[in-house]
Amino acid sequence: MLVILGFGLRIGYGIVRYRNALTNLSGRAFINAWDADALYHVLIAGALLSGKGYIVDETPLASGRNIRYAGQEALFKAPLYEFFLAGTFAISGFSFKLFFPLQALFGGLLTGLMGLITLHVFRRPGAAWFAGVAAGAHPILVNSASQPYNEDLFFFFFAAAIWAFLIWFQTQRMRWAILCGAMIGLCMLTRESGVLLLVAMGAVMLIEAPRTLRTWTGYGIIAIITVCVVVPWTIRNYVRFGILVPVASIVGEDFVEGNNLCVASESVFIPYWAEGPCPWVDEQRRALHEVETADARVPAAVRRDRLSRRLAVQFVSDHPAAYAKLTFRRFWTTLLPYDPRGSQRLHERIVLFLYWLLVFPAGLVGMVVALKRIEFGRLLLGLLVILNLLSIAAVLYWSDLRFRVGIDLLLGCFAWWGYAKIFRRRHQEQQPD
Repeated sequence: MLVILGFGLRIGYGIVRYRNALTNLSGRAFINAWDADALYHVLIAGALLSGKGYIVDETPLASGRNIRYAGQEALFKAPLYEFFLAGTFAISGFSFKLFFPLQALFGGLLTGLMGLITLHVFRRPGAAWFAGVAAGAHPILVNSASQPYNEDLFFFFFAAAIWAFLIWFQTQRMRWAILCGAMIGLCMLTRESGVLLLVAMGAVMLIEAPRTLRTWTGYGIIAIITVCVVVPWTIRNYVRFGILVPVASIVGEDFVEGNNLCVASESVFIPYWAEGPCPWVDEQRRALHEVETADARVPAAVRRDRLSRRLAVQFVSDHPAAYAKLTFRRFWTTLLPYDPRGSQRLHERIVLFLYWLLVFPAGLVGMVVALKRIEFGRLLLGLLVILNLLSIAAVLYWSDLRFRVGIDLLLGCFAWWGYAKIFRRRHQEQQPD
């Protein structure tokens, strides 16, 4: 029922939003309908389909838009989602026909998995039902399913890895460890931040797991399978370009976008927003590029990312107080229902606020209360929330809230466990003696 709910909400929203004017698009008209990251995903998939390789397709667009890295290697994007799109477009052509239902299906499966995770960790069916409903109705995931964005696919792998890890720990069966490692690997190949799963699981093993050969062997298998899934892409990059890029080369770009003199000039009490141009970054990067001795084999995206990383590290070392202020601004802005400086319309902000009101405060309180009694599953979910918050605070936060989705999903588990406890207590108080 949860899978059907999650699937149905995504299909219904996509049809209502795009109607026949867009859902019937195909071919070049479909490609021209997108912009930003969605356009890059489609262009890379198109290049794969046409045999050009893993590049940004340089086919001219109807609007004459300037596409960065057109015709060049696309190592700024993790590869799995692009290959997923290429596979679906190979069957259905460039259209909504297949990729939209498939993404809605992954969203539905995510919905069911979040219910199962909550049931396994807290053993309350009511909490599991409502946590699943909250995952199925997440505004960002419902919205992204009908667009070429990787959120529903990524968070399906994210939830599947958690579920497999919990079942492995309970049963100690190696097939669940293998499945967990495979899901983490696929998660990382969809978005690099999937590595936080492996970190959180390792921390839980150190803190809570029994010190036995069997448990550590199981975690070792999880780590090995993860590496085995990711390393073919890493080897491919090293053989072709002579550089080590495990998944994608984008962290430097994110780091300097979020940490520079432009955003640091604002007060610590102003909500964090770093999505506008920064002349200081452009000037510094241009100056570094002029004195850099670049290997011709290294793709332009990787060179730019490395220059950005150097700039960001230099900024942090030269301005530690400013970086600390930015970290604090990102942290407290993450706790808001939405970024007041973002581009959401009024009805979108109302929906985001209502969702936040139900999940976020109760989730944070529920997590604090639940972690007073350390249990394996609770600790894993809590550590994942904390690690995701720390990664946002340390690097970058976008006003479209996509970096916070994982936090919302996990806090939903804690929130509905807390609600279930309150409802149960009140029900017992109302029962006659």
